[in-house]
Amino acid sequence: MKDIVERFLDYVSFETTSYEPIEGQASSVGQYVLAKHLKEELEKLDVKNLYINEFGTVVGYVPGTKEGPTIALIAHMDTSNSASGKDVKARVLKYEGGDIELSTGIKLSPNEFSTLKGKEGHELVVTDGTTLLGGDDKAGIAIIVNVIEKLKENNVEHLPIQVIFSTDEEIGVGADHIKDEDIKADFGYTVDGGCLKYISVENFNAGSLKVVINGRSIHPGDAKDKMINALNVGIDFHNALPRYERPEHTACREGFYHLLHLEGTEEHAELTYIIRDHDLEKLLHRFEIAELTAERINKEIGSNVITLQCEKDSYRNMKPELDKHPEVTQRIVEAYKELGLEYEFEPIRGGTDGAHLTYRGLPCPNLATGDYNCHGRFEYVDVDEMKKMIEVVYKIVTK
Repeated sequence: MKDIVERFLDYVSFETTSYEPIEGQASSVGQYVLAKHLKEELEKLDVKNLYINEFGTVVGYVPGTKEGPTIALIAHMDTSNSASGKDVKARVLKYEGGDIELSTGIKLSPNEFSTLKGKEGHELVVTDGTTLLGGDDKAGIAIIVNVIEKLKENNVEHLPIQVIFSTDEEIGVGADHIKDEDIKADFGYTVDGGCLKYISVENFNAGSLKVVINGRSIHPGDAKDKMINALNVGIDFHNALPRYERPEHTACREGFYHLLHLEGTEEHAELTYIIRDHDLEKLLHRFEIAELTAERINKEIGSNVITLQCEKDSYRNMKPELDKHPEVTQRIVEAYKELGLEYEFEPIRGGTDGAHLTYRGLPCPNLATGDYNCHGRFEYVDVDEMKKMIEVVYKIVTK
């Protein structure tokens, strides 16, 4: 069987950064290049009914050797545009504790990244500190392909499997690139998490908010009681939202307002937010606070200078739907128990393709990959955890 590290290093050599969505296709050519490469690799493993749809999503089928439900194994090919994914210089090392020098003057330190603590003796894949690694989610792809290869080599009884490698997950349209006709499974698992011990069956409820401010520009020398500086109004609006309900001050099940973009002039300004909470009522309450804040500022100014554009349903927490299908989660739990692995249920502070797919009728919890510090230059993958996840997924499909 091909070594998981060799396979992973092969995948991260492809630049697959996703950018702004493009109607009818994936957002970058590199995703199609990797899709073609994966399709060829899966063909050699006798995966059937293989094709790449117009969005670049790779779809294939592994016939079962015993009767039972068809299980989808899902991962995404694109990487975040938060850091460069070009010319990734990955390095494999055995962690001996302390700082890891990625390159001159750039260190991966357990003092800054506490997840390194306890990794002593583990094999890690790191970057050179100038790009992200791409473990999110090429580690997931490598795990799935290794499981398929292991099934083929061991000739063991297993359930039917559908393989889906999607595009543009990082820009929120990955599930849209998996069409209804692509889905032939009864339930599935995204392999797109982090730490081995975490099983994720819930995620954020998500919304977005655009604040549009139309001010009044007057020469500053003659501005008294006349000028309405749209930039200042925007700053006032932002500062009126709960200060400690921002991403940098929240964790676990705490929701937030996140200002993504601010631009403008005295005459016109726009602020763009994403709003998140695991509790739907709390998410909607956050929008109420934003609306009340806009009303108050408009009243103080004496003019409706602020208008809000609210999207309150970008995606929903999958837990209420997954609770209707307990057997899907139970398969994960039983696999962990049989392998003697520790596990915890951890709410995802984000979304997955699986969250969208769950509401389209494909129950789809999220599994770990061993990837840490994703979307940045200090990303690393724990190879020991990747190998254990191969065993977990193998158990799930052979049970």
